[in-house]
Amino acid sequence: MTTKTWWDMSDLEIETGYKRDWLKRNILKVPKYKKEIESFSHYPRNRNDEYRFIGSKMQCFLEEKFTEIFS
Repeated sequence: MTTKTWWDMSDLEIETGYKRDWLKRNILKVPKYKKEIESFSHYPRNRNDEYRFIGSKMQCFLEEKFTEIFS
């Protein structure tokens, strides 16, 4: 399966089926995940900035952490 090279938040919402607030609360801002995610993403630095992720690496992260995130 191929994925886009770069994802934004809307791509992450489509891939997971969850909205921005849930993703931030349960994945993106959870300290134990944030450190790992930061290695292949860009977190917003100000109000006009956006999340960006390397699509293949975020997809792999979601697959590897699926059980942990939802338990």
